[in-house]
Amino acid sequence: QSTWGNKKESEIKKIKKFLIQNRMRSSSLFSNLFKQPSSLSLGNKKSIFGLYQRNLSAPALNLGDQSELGIYLLFYSLKRQTPVKLRELLEIEKSPKFTILHAAQFLHEEIPIRLAHRIRELNKLPLGLSDLPAIRGVRNLYIDCFKRIKSLPKPKTLSEEADFTNLLIDVRDRNQNVQLLVAEGLQELCTSSEKARNHDFSHFLDKFYTSRIGMHLLIGQHIALHNPRTGYVGVIQTKLKLMESTQHAADAAAELCNYYYGESPKIVFEGDISASFTYVPSHVHYVLFEILKNSMRATAEFHEKADTLPPIKIVFSEGETDVCIKISDQGGGIPREGLSKIWSYSFSTAAHPRNQTRSSPMAGFGHGLPFSRLYCRYFGGNLEVMSLEGYGTDVYIYLNKIGDVHEATVH
Repeated sequence: QSTWGNKKESEIKKIKKFLIQNRMRSSSLFSNLFKQPSSLSLGNKKSIFGLYQRNLSAPALNLGDQSELGIYLLFYSLKRQTPVKLRELLEIEKSPKFTILHAAQFLHEEIPIRLAHRIRELNKLPLGLSDLPAIRGVRNLYIDCFKRIKSLPKPKTLSEEADFTNLLIDVRDRNQNVQLLVAEGLQELCTSSEKARNHDFSHFLDKFYTSRIGMHLLIGQHIALHNPRTGYVGVIQTKLKLMESTQHAADAAAELCNYYYGESPKIVFEGDISASFTYVPSHVHYVLFEILKNSMRATAEFHEKADTLPPIKIVFSEGETDVCIKISDQGGGIPREGLSKIWSYSFSTAAHPRNQTRSSPMAGFGHGLPFSRLYCRYFGGNLEVMSLEGYGTDVYIYLNKIGDVHEATVH
């Protein structure tokens, strides 16, 4: 295994060639920078980041410019991500030419590119968000994952692929709390700064979370291919039964609602209850759980003094390209002026309910709805909300069933 202290000269040359192609040809300093690749001086290394700042109009990475790590992060942050389609993930694995080594080699290059993009974003957040402990923790975690992946050689044998897969399992497990850390950092900043409370962080968070969904999917797909299951290709379920998935999400949301409020509204299913399609079940579960959790909470609070709670109606429909789900509640709706804010990551229609002690709270940081929309949009779907103040809310979930839309990568 290579380390940061003894990277091969060919690697440095590859970085040089790539950076020169990115509008740095005219700099005589850069032209001479890699004449002695094994003995880069401190001044030259700092100059790389100065060139990056002047020529690409973006902040320097500020990750310790004296290290080769900074050079590699710069190199990978300038490379473009490779978007994939759901259908491609299915067909590639079925190809007779496909091997698990091919997948590992792709991820060995692709995951560091996506990590480097997000590290750069985390380093240039507005209003001091980058300096908060929670955000620094996420950035340091991503840097460590980047270093560990690039310190392993590109897998060329099954033994090397096994080592790489074990590393991916550790990377996946260590990244489980990233969403919570980012939410906590944002909440901390908004609590202490009125300017931050009025600032819209949605652009950054949409990009960051979209990338996180993609990395989690690609890593999870590779790991799952080592443990084949009937009806699945990796983490993709080839015949996902929509009503069954919805029932599982409703049961989980009802358990929470019963815990916090002592009761939960019944669920009424209508429409095409036999609908099925190929999709990632974890994505579907997340969206349905978040929406039903919101609907049950709103219904329980709006009808707190009623003898019985009105039901939540779920309608299934299958079109040419989409599978559609409509979730209707009678939870009092959202004020018209509040509808424009529901996609903000710091907005929530709920106060924290009593007994808010479980790991999956009934109301949280306001990330559930915008994050659910990202899951829907990731492979070409969408999520829309219509509300009637004083009565209830309708949520429309559209999931692309064709699988021919590229994942929503960000650059």
